[in-house]
Amino acid sequence: MRSDLGSQLRRTTETVEANLGHGDQVHAPRPIDHLAAFRCRSAATAAGQELTAAGYRVDGLYRRLLTVWLEFSAMTAVDHGTAAAFTREIVGIVERHGGRYDGWGGFLVAAQSGDEGTSSTS
Repeated sequence: MRSDLGSQLRRTTETVEANLGHGDQVHAPRPIDHLAAFRCRSAATAAGQELTAAGYRVDGLYRRLLTVWLEFSAMTAVDHGTAAAFTREIVGIVERHGGRYDGWGGFLVAAQSGDEGTSSTS
């Protein structure tokens, strides 16, 4: 159940480019939600503890069929450098615990208030 870092980084680049195309102020911090899949609760819990130590907040842990899903988030910018860095960090943590990173998403930050949208790498 491994993530493909190259694939995740490509999706991250595509998402940042799409955000820029929508006028997103990618350097502005905003809440970003993440999702990872695990085969067992103990692995998801261990990954959640490591993610918490790295500055993320665990928002949920639940089982759906044979998969345990870990939802977590952080306040961060989503420019190319920052998004690639958090993608690398998260994929490394999730893979150490036998999981698969499913991607990130959040709201766009518009130059003028009242013009928000959403984006996601999933």
